Amino acid sequence: MLKIFLSYSKHDKKIAGQLKKYFEEHNIIQCFVAHDDIPPGSQSEQEMLKELESSDFFMPLQTINLEASYWCQQEAGFALARKIQIVPLIPDVDGSDPVGFYAKIQGAKIKLGDLRGSIKSWLISEGIITDTSEELEKRMLIFEKSASFSEAGINTRSLFELKTKFTKVDIRKIVESTLNNGQILESWDAREYLRAFFIKQNKLISKEELERFLGAG
Repeated sequence: MLKIFLSYSKHDKKIAGQLKKYFEEHNIIQCFVAHDDIPPGSQSEQEMLKELESSDFFMPLQTINLEASYWCQQEAGFALARKIQIVPLIPDVDGSDPVGFYAKIQGAKIKLGDLRGSIKSWLISEGIITDTSEELEKRMLIFEKSASFSEAGINTRSLFELKTKFTKVDIRKIVESTLNNGQILESWDAREYLRAFFIKQNKLISKEELERFLGAG
C-alpha cells in the first residue's frame, strides 16, 4: 500500500477532500488528509506526525493559503528531515510556487476542473499505475481469487497476456497472491507463467519467497 500525506490549509479543505477521494479510487493508495488547526501537544498532533513518518509521499497543496499555515510549514520541515519524498501539488487556479524548506523542489501541476485526470496523469508519470491499470486491477482481482488449479492457470494467462509493464506495487501483489493461494501456487499451468516472472523479479522478491515458490513445484 502506497501512503500519501496531504498537507493543506483549512481554507482549501474541499479541494483536499476531493484529492483524497480521487487518490483512493486507486486501491493501492492510502491518502491521509492532515488538518492545520490541530492544537499543539494534543493527541491528534502525535497521531498526525506518526502518519507523516510512515508516508511515502508528502504532498502540500500549494495555494496562496498554504504559506500562512503554521502547521503546514511544520509538516514540511518534518517531512524534509525524515527524507520523505516531497511533491508539491500546484493548482492551475490560485496556485503558488513552493517556498521555504522545499522551494527548489519541482511541483506537479493539477487542474481544479479535472482533479481525477490530474492525479491519474501524475500516477502514470511516476510509474505507480499504467494506462491499462483499470483492466489490470480487474484481472488481478480475478487472479487473486482463483478457486481451482484450472482456474488459476486461465487467470494467470489472462493476467500476463495483458502485455503491460508491471509496477513495483503490481509485482508485490502478484507475489503475495501467488504465495497466499495454494490453487495458484501449485497449478502447473499457472507456474508456466509465474516461474519466469519470479526469477526475473528477484530484486523485489525475497530469497525465502523465491525458495517457497520454487519448492512448491
